[in-house]
Amino acid sequence: MPEKRFKRFAIEVRDDELENLIGSLYEELPGVGYILNNVNGSTKVEFYLPEEDHLPQDLASMWKIEQVGYDDAEWLNDLRGKFKGVSVADIRILPPWQEHSEEDLLIYPGMAFGTGEHASTQLALYLLALLPMSGKSFLDVGTGSGILAIYAKKKGCSNVVGIDIDAISIENAEENAKLNNVDVDFSIGDAYNLTGKYDITCANLVTDLLLNIKDTLLNVTKSFLVLSGIPIEDFYKIENSYGVPYLAVIGEEWVSFLYKLDNA
Repeated sequence: MPEKRFKRFAIEVRDDELENLIGSLYEELPGVGYILNNVNGSTKVEFYLPEEDHLPQDLASMWKIEQVGYDDAEWLNDLRGKFKGVSVADIRILPPWQEHSEEDLLIYPGMAFGTGEHASTQLALYLLALLPMSGKSFLDVGTGSGILAIYAKKKGCSNVVGIDIDAISIENAEENAKLNNVDVDFSIGDAYNLTGKYDITCANLVTDLLLNIKDTLLNVTKSFLVLSGIPIEDFYKIENSYGVPYLAVIGEEWVSFLYKLDNA
């Protein structure tokens, strides 16, 4: 049987347009994984569709989308050449084919969001590096490739859960957990339906979704809540809703918030 082929698409936008683009993609193609590369004030968003599928007309009319004719294997090989790894906070994030140690976090670039190079992921890591992790429970909402959840497990969290609405992301996250020899409970899940209680919750999402699920995030969090994926111009939207943060970090026109709850 011939290998299934995929059409690869790319959209390049200014950073101030990224939130609207991700919202459009989430609405029109909720089951598709994305790769974001941030360079000099603009972001290139790449995604794929099975060869027999077509772009939704509304999406194609709203954004300038370029089709790149790669099949599955060629795309992943191309990603191998692009992803060299990055050092963030107190950890190195590397592809498995580079020399590494047990302390490094290994990520295989796949068809899902996240290699640790985007500012929203890096800012979340800077905040998580400040928190007590040993023996704590951890929830990663919008886990993407699983970087934040795997980081929490490697830093000593006992019970780590990662959810994402995107099935491709969950597959990629599970592969990455195996690369790092860690046990993380990854599953497909909707951020609106979160249950349970966790010492630390991290939500790397778009601003509107963070605002919409505020009560849910606070209800499932015992001690610390990290919010990321927020363009700097939305700083006060989040602050007006969640309150003044315990700490905020800013980088590359993005901001992440840390909230310390009463029982921390």
